[in-house]
Amino acid sequence: MTVKDLATLTPTGYPAVSLLMPTHRKAPGNQQDPIRLRNLLSETRRRLDLDETVPRDVANQVYDEIATAAERVDLRHMGEGLALFASPGQVHVRLLETPVQERVVIADTYEVRDIVADAARHHRYWALVLSEQPTRLWSGDGSDLVEVHSHGFPFTHEGPGGTIGLPRDYGQEPSKHEVERHRQFFRDVANGLAEVDNLDTRPVFVLGVERYLAAFAKEWTRGIAGTVTGNYDHAGAHEVYQLLAPRLAAYTAMEQVAALEALDAARGANRFAAGLPEVWSLAQQGRGAHLLVEEGYHSPAWVHEDHLHPPEQEPHGESPGVLLDDAVDDVVESVARQGGEVTFVGDDSLAADGRIALIVRY
Repeated sequence: MTVKDLATLTPTGYPAVSLLMPTHRKAPGNQQDPIRLRNLLSETRRRLDLDETVPRDVANQVYDEIATAAERVDLRHMGEGLALFASPGQVHVRLLETPVQERVVIADTYEVRDIVADAARHHRYWALVLSEQPTRLWSGDGSDLVEVHSHGFPFTHEGPGGTIGLPRDYGQEPSKHEVERHRQFFRDVANGLAEVDNLDTRPVFVLGVERYLAAFAKEWTRGIAGTVTGNYDHAGAHEVYQLLAPRLAAYTAMEQVAALEALDAARGANRFAAGLPEVWSLAQQGRGAHLLVEEGYHSPAWVHEDHLHPPEQEPHGESPGVLLDDAVDDVVESVARQGGEVTFVGDDSLAADGRIALIVRY
């Protein structure tokens, strides 16, 4: 799912259960993760049982969905957090690269702010490993890669020069048959990737020997974010990520430069806002076209009568204020939900703008 898809994730109905849990990458911390997950599932069961507005069969259905999804999570290979969402007939699982506050929420909507901010902070991408035996496609989400098994992937070259020999009949030139079959093979790969990318557009990184990279580039017209030259027919997810890590960093840096240049242009046209209170207010109004945030910026804040107040200034009045544990993530979700772009930039890049800035639509 894209950042926008996550921001607009809609449950099928009540109850919408959100289970969020911090996790650990390695021992000894991850040894406690199964116990914590069981405790959160028990809390989910208890909360559903106490909600008298939920019919018993619906409560059982939703609990079974989220419990079954939890059983399939491999807690030995985790990032910094886990999010499970379930409503009648629907369940979603998200592994997070940033920590979350442990909680179970039962409401009309999902608690998606943490996962939207996490997705915005960590780039999703396609990693295509070119080979005749076979070409594989990986879905990348930060350091987490999952192989794609759809739209023809993995592709195997089954024609002359591939799984069967070249023709040897009189007057035929094996090299021409091989070139044509290679051209068709990489055209099929490009078409399959286009179908996947149409569903979820991301930057494409390609790994393979030079002649495969050249052949694929002739068929792929959407642009390649980076390449790695070499034979990686048997590379697993971890190795593919290690190979791509420098290219991902370079691509991220390029995106950040482009975003900062766009902010400078918006500043000159007086179409920008800076500082958390003003940015938060405009984001709530749906005016955010492109949000820029420093990577390490987090800030709690009070919300009172549609205004944001510093955490040390609790508002007083007839109506109580609401304390946000992180108003920055709240802005990220608001902008993404309204279809705006979100770019995280290096710390101190927005020092003159209060660490957060917004290019506005009008």
